[in-house]
Amino acid sequence: MSKQWVLTQGLLLVPLVGASDSFAGALGLWLAWTLVILGHGSVMGLIRPRLTTYQRLLASVVLAATLATCAGFAVQAGALEMFQPLSLYFGWIALSCVVLEHEGFFAESSLPARLRLVGLFGLWMTGLGALRELTGSNIPMILLAPGGFILLGLLLAAHQAWTTVAPHSIVEEKPRP
Repeated sequence: MSKQWVLTQGLLLVPLVGASDSFAGALGLWLAWTLVILGHGSVMGLIRPRLTTYQRLLASVVLAATLATCAGFAVQAGALEMFQPLSLYFGWIALSCVVLEHEGFFAESSLPARLRLVGLFGLWMTGLGALRELTGSNIPMILLAPGGFILLGLLLAAHQAWTTVAPHSIVEEKPRP
């Protein structure tokens, strides 16, 4: 496992567990994240060839902060009740844009790779949000951040157990003399 992968996935883990206490909140943050990520990648793709390495980092930070702030303003204007618990995570959106740009994700990956990242993150966000919302009425701890970590850990353990099941061998091993 590379350090870059751990850093990127670690940044995605924060809003995944923190903002997925309801399906609507998870869907709203995922849509904002998608728009900002795709906008950031598109604009940086246009200006990246004209910038030096240091200018690229500064432009990435300014662009990510601008896009995340604009997305926050749009959510605040359209759905204030949704914005209040999610307002913290708009800074994380900007940070993930900068990290993805610094790792070269936007420069090296194609549109299908970007859409795959967006789709997988959306699937996890909305799935975890729906599951936490459904089970939260019976188990209120699930709606808190520790409950989100526990539920995510159980889902990942179930996925690992499901995909790594080895088939039973029909061939018997004969003892050697």
